Amino acid sequence: MHRIAIGPGGEFSLGGENFVIDVSPKDRRPSTSDTFTIVKNEPYLRVYEQLAAGFSPRSILELGIFQGGSYVLLDKLFKPRRMSAVEISPQPVEPLLRYIAAMEGRFVHFSTSQCDREILGQIVRDELADELDLVVDDASHTYEQTKAAFEFLFPLLRPGGAYVIEDWSWAHAPRYQSPDAPLAKRRALSNLLFEQIMLMGSTSLIAEIRVWKFLYLIRKTETAFGRSEAGKAEGGSIFDQILSRGREWSLI
Repeated sequence: MHRIAIGPGGEFSLGGENFVIDVSPKDRRPSTSDTFTIVKNEPYLRVYEQLAAGFSPRSILELGIFQGGSYVLLDKLFKPRRMSAVEISPQPVEPLLRYIAAMEGRFVHFSTSQCDREILGQIVRDELADELDLVVDDASHTYEQTKAAFEFLFPLLRPGGAYVIEDWSWAHAPRYQSPDAPLAKRRALSNLLFEQIMLMGSTSLIAEIRVWKFLYLIRKTETAFGRSEAGKAEGGSIFDQILSRGREWSLI
Protein backbone atom coordinates (compact mmCIF):
# COMPACT_ATOMS: atom_id res chain seq x y z
CA MET A 1 0.00 0.00 0.00
CA HIS A 2 1.35 3.40 -1.02
CA ARG A 3 1.42 5.74 1.98
CA ILE A 4 0.72 9.42 1.38
CA ALA A 5 3.61 11.54 2.67
CA ILE A 6 2.15 14.68 4.25
CA GLY A 7 4.46 17.68 4.73
CA PRO A 8 4.55 20.00 7.76
CA GLY A 9 2.26 22.50 6.02
CA GLY A 10 -0.28 19.83 5.09
CA GLU A 11 0.97 19.54 1.54
CA PHE A 12 1.34 16.25 -0.34
CA SER A 13 1.38 14.86 -3.87
CA LEU A 14 -0.39 11.87 -5.36
CA GLY A 15 -0.59 10.62 -8.92
CA GLY A 16 1.07 13.72 -10.32
CA GLU A 17 -1.28 16.17 -8.54
CA ASN A 18 -0.47 18.45 -5.62
CA PHE A 19 -2.73 18.93 -2.60
CA VAL A 20 -2.81 21.03 0.56
CA ILE A 21 -4.94 20.29 3.62
CA ASP A 22 -7.00 23.24 4.87
CA VAL A 23 -9.54 22.50 7.60
CA SER A 24 -9.89 26.11 8.77
CA PRO A 25 -13.44 26.88 9.95
CA LYS A 26 -13.70 29.69 7.36
CA ASP A 27 -11.78 31.52 4.64
CA ARG A 28 -10.27 28.33 3.25
CA ARG A 29 -7.87 28.70 0.36
CA PRO A 30 -9.30 28.07 -3.11
CA SER A 31 -7.82 25.41 -5.34
CA THR A 32 -5.36 26.69 -7.92
CA SER A 33 -3.92 25.35 -11.16
CA ASP A 34 -0.94 24.11 -9.13
CA THR A 35 -2.51 22.77 -5.93
CA PHE A 36 -5.93 21.38 -4.97
CA THR A 37 -7.34 22.25 -1.56
CA ILE A 38 -8.68 19.32 0.44
CA VAL A 39 -10.75 19.63 3.65
CA LYS A 40 -9.72 16.30 5.14
CA ASN A 41 -7.00 15.94 7.75
CA GLU A 42 -4.59 13.04 8.02
CA PRO A 43 -6.88 10.56 9.85
CA TYR A 44 -9.43 10.86 7.01
CA LEU A 45 -6.74 10.30 4.39
CA ARG A 46 -5.48 7.19 6.18
CA VAL A 47 -8.96 5.64 6.17
CA TYR A 48 -9.35 6.14 2.42
CA GLU A 49 -5.79 4.96 1.88
CA GLN A 50 -6.56 1.70 3.72
CA LEU A 51 -9.86 1.27 1.90
CA ALA A 52 -8.17 1.66 -1.48
CA ALA A 53 -5.66 -1.05 -0.58
CA GLY A 54 -8.36 -3.73 -0.74
CA PHE A 55 -11.24 -2.23 -2.71
CA SER A 56 -11.38 -1.36 -6.42
CA PRO A 57 -14.66 0.43 -7.23
CA ARG A 58 -15.62 0.68 -10.88
CA SER A 59 -17.58 3.88 -10.30
CA ILE A 60 -17.58 6.51 -7.56
CA LEU A 61 -20.15 9.17 -6.69
CA GLU A 62 -19.09 11.99 -4.35
CA LEU A 63 -21.64 14.22 -2.64
CA GLY A 64 -20.09 17.60 -1.76
CA ILE A 65 -16.69 18.55 -3.18
CA PHE A 66 -15.89 22.10 -1.95
CA GLN A 67 -12.74 22.94 -4.00
CA GLY A 68 -12.41 19.56 -5.69
CA GLY A 69 -9.41 18.25 -3.77
CA SER A 70 -11.28 15.25 -2.43
CA TYR A 71 -12.59 14.43 -5.91
CA VAL A 72 -9.07 14.29 -7.34
CA LEU A 73 -7.76 12.41 -4.30
CA LEU A 74 -10.42 9.69 -4.62
CA ASP A 75 -9.75 9.44 -8.34
CA LYS A 76 -6.02 8.99 -7.82
CA LEU A 77 -6.40 6.56 -4.90
CA PHE A 78 -9.07 4.25 -6.34
CA LYS A 79 -8.54 4.72 -10.11
CA PRO A 80 -12.18 3.98 -11.03
CA ARG A 81 -13.47 3.64 -14.57
CA ARG A 82 -15.97 6.42 -13.97
CA MET A 83 -16.55 9.12 -11.40
CA SER A 84 -19.10 11.84 -10.83
CA ALA A 85 -19.98 14.34 -8.11
CA VAL A 86 -22.60 16.86 -7.06
CA GLU A 87 -22.00 20.16 -5.29
CA ILE A 88 -24.66 22.53 -3.97
CA SER A 89 -22.54 25.63 -4.62
CA PRO A 90 -23.21 27.32 -7.97
CA GLN A 91 -19.59 28.49 -8.23
CA PRO A 92 -17.60 26.19 -10.55
CA VAL A 93 -14.10 25.17 -9.46
CA GLU A 94 -12.03 25.93 -12.54
CA PRO A 95 -8.97 23.77 -11.66
CA LEU A 96 -11.30 20.80 -11.21
CA LEU A 97 -13.08 21.48 -14.50
CA ARG A 98 -9.71 21.52 -16.28
CA TYR A 99 -8.76 18.25 -14.58
CA ILE A 100 -12.02 16.61 -15.63
CA ALA A 101 -11.76 17.89 -19.20
CA ALA A 102 -8.47 16.04 -19.59
CA MET A 103 -9.92 12.73 -18.35
CA GLU A 104 -12.44 10.21 -19.68
CA GLY A 105 -15.46 9.16 -17.67
CA ARG A 106 -15.20 12.06 -15.21
CA PHE A 107 -18.14 14.37 -14.44
CA VAL A 108 -19.24 17.01 -11.92
CA HIS A 109 -22.53 18.86 -11.32
CA PHE A 110 -22.59 22.24 -9.56
CA SER A 111 -25.79 23.88 -8.23
CA THR A 112 -27.00 20.36 -7.44
CA SER A 113 -28.40 19.11 -4.15
CA GLN A 114 -27.53 15.71 -2.76
CA CYS A 115 -31.31 15.16 -2.52
CA ASP A 116 -32.07 15.69 -6.22
CA ARG A 117 -33.27 12.20 -7.10
CA GLU A 118 -33.77 12.97 -10.77
CA ILE A 119 -30.19 14.09 -11.32
CA LEU A 120 -28.74 11.40 -9.05
CA GLY A 121 -30.64 8.75 -11.02
CA GLN A 122 -29.34 10.14 -14.31
CA ILE A 123 -25.79 10.17 -12.98
CA VAL A 124 -25.90 6.55 -11.84
CA ARG A 125 -27.61 5.35 -15.01
CA ASP A 126 -25.85 7.39 -17.69
CA GLU A 127 -22.52 8.60 -16.31
CA LEU A 128 -21.69 5.65 -14.06
CA ALA A 129 -23.25 2.97 -16.31
CA ASP A 130 -25.21 1.46 -13.39
CA GLU A 131 -21.95 0.38 -11.76
CA LEU A 132 -22.14 2.38 -8.54
CA ASP A 133 -19.61 0.85 -6.12
CA LEU A 134 -18.65 3.70 -3.79
CA VAL A 135 -20.53 6.73 -2.47
CA VAL A 136 -18.74 9.35 -0.36
CA ASP A 137 -21.07 11.81 1.37
CA ASP A 138 -19.29 14.96 2.52
CA ALA A 139 -22.17 17.29 1.69
CA SER A 140 -24.72 18.84 4.08
CA HIS A 141 -23.98 16.75 7.21
CA THR A 142 -27.62 17.22 8.16
CA TYR A 143 -29.81 14.30 9.20
CA GLU A 144 -32.64 14.98 6.75
CA GLN A 145 -30.58 15.53 3.60
CA THR A 146 -28.03 12.82 4.31
CA LYS A 147 -30.83 10.33 4.97
CA ALA A 148 -32.67 11.32 1.78
CA ALA A 149 -29.55 10.71 -0.30
CA PHE A 150 -28.89 7.37 1.40
CA GLU A 151 -32.50 6.20 0.93
CA PHE A 152 -32.20 6.79 -2.81
CA LEU A 153 -28.60 5.76 -3.51
CA PHE A 154 -28.03 2.76 -1.24
CA PRO A 155 -30.51 0.55 -3.16
CA LEU A 156 -28.61 1.51 -6.35
CA LEU A 157 -25.27 0.50 -4.85
CA ARG A 158 -23.93 -2.74 -6.29
CA PRO A 159 -23.56 -5.77 -3.97
CA GLY A 160 -20.37 -5.47 -1.95
CA GLY A 161 -20.25 -1.70 -2.49
CA ALA A 162 -19.40 0.86 0.19
CA TYR A 163 -21.21 3.98 1.37
CA VAL A 164 -19.16 6.47 3.43
CA ILE A 165 -20.71 9.26 5.50
CA GLU A 166 -18.33 11.85 6.90
CA ASP A 167 -18.54 14.04 10.02
CA TRP A 168 -21.37 12.06 11.62
CA SER A 169 -20.47 13.09 15.20
CA TRP A 170 -20.55 16.88 14.92
CA ALA A 171 -23.59 17.29 17.22
CA HIS A 172 -21.69 15.69 20.12
CA ALA A 173 -18.71 18.07 20.04
CA PRO A 174 -18.52 20.68 22.85
CA ARG A 175 -18.90 23.66 20.51
CA TYR A 176 -22.30 22.43 19.31
CA GLN A 177 -23.93 22.15 22.77
CA SER A 178 -25.20 25.67 23.44
CA PRO A 179 -28.67 26.83 22.28
CA ASP A 180 -27.11 29.36 19.89
CA ALA A 181 -24.50 26.97 18.46
CA PRO A 182 -24.33 26.31 14.71
CA LEU A 183 -27.05 23.86 13.62
CA ALA A 184 -28.53 23.97 17.14
CA LYS A 185 -32.02 23.46 15.77
CA ARG A 186 -31.05 20.63 13.42
CA ARG A 187 -31.30 16.95 14.31
CA ALA A 188 -28.01 15.22 15.00
CA LEU A 189 -26.58 13.23 12.09
CA SER A 190 -25.84 10.43 14.55
CA ASN A 191 -29.58 9.64 14.45
CA LEU A 192 -29.06 8.27 10.96
CA LEU A 193 -26.27 5.99 12.14
CA PHE A 194 -28.56 4.57 14.85
CA GLU A 195 -31.28 3.91 12.25
CA GLN A 196 -28.81 2.24 9.89
CA ILE A 197 -27.67 -0.06 12.69
CA MET A 198 -31.31 -1.04 13.26
CA LEU A 199 -31.72 -1.57 9.51
CA MET A 200 -28.68 -3.86 9.52
CA GLY A 201 -30.23 -5.89 12.33
CA SER A 202 -33.64 -6.06 10.65
CA THR A 203 -32.61 -6.96 7.10
CA SER A 204 -29.76 -8.47 5.11
CA LEU A 205 -29.19 -5.25 3.16
CA ILE A 206 -26.12 -4.24 5.18
CA ALA A 207 -23.15 -6.56 5.69
CA GLU A 208 -21.23 -4.36 8.13
CA ILE A 209 -20.89 -0.85 9.52
CA ARG A 210 -17.43 0.38 10.49
CA VAL A 211 -17.37 3.49 12.66
CA TRP A 212 -14.57 5.96 13.26
CA LYS A 213 -14.91 9.12 15.36
CA PHE A 214 -15.14 11.25 12.21
CA LEU A 215 -16.78 9.02 9.58
CA TYR A 216 -18.41 5.66 9.09
CA LEU A 217 -18.59 3.12 6.28
CA ILE A 218 -21.54 0.91 5.39
CA ARG A 219 -20.82 -2.17 3.30
CA LYS A 220 -23.70 -3.54 1.24
CA THR A 221 -24.24 -7.28 1.38
CA GLU A 222 -22.86 -9.30 -1.52
CA THR A 223 -25.76 -11.78 -1.52
CA ALA A 224 -28.90 -11.66 -3.63
CA PHE A 225 -30.99 -11.12 -0.48
CA GLY A 226 -29.94 -7.48 -0.29
CA ARG A 227 -31.21 -6.80 -3.81
CA SER A 228 -34.52 -8.50 -3.04
CA GLU A 229 -35.14 -6.46 0.10
CA ALA A 230 -34.12 -3.25 -1.64
CA GLY A 231 -36.73 -4.00 -4.27
CA LYS A 232 -39.45 -4.15 -1.64
CA ALA A 233 -38.82 -0.49 -0.85
CA GLU A 234 -39.76 0.83 -4.31
CA GLY A 235 -42.04 3.79 -3.81
CA GLY A 236 -41.23 3.83 -0.11
CA SER A 237 -38.16 3.89 2.11
CA ILE A 238 -35.72 1.12 2.94
CA PHE A 239 -36.06 2.30 6.55
CA ASP A 240 -39.66 1.06 6.52
CA GLN A 241 -38.13 -2.41 6.93
CA ILE A 242 -36.74 -1.69 10.41
CA LEU A 243 -38.19 -4.13 12.93
CA SER A 244 -38.61 -2.36 16.27
CA ARG A 245 -41.12 -4.57 18.14
CA GLY A 246 -43.74 -1.90 17.56
CA ARG A 247 -41.82 0.69 19.56
CA GLU A 248 -41.06 4.27 18.58
CA TRP A 249 -37.68 5.93 18.86
CA SER A 250 -36.90 9.59 19.41
CA LEU A 251 -34.50 11.79 17.47
CA ILE A 252 -32.04 14.09 19.21
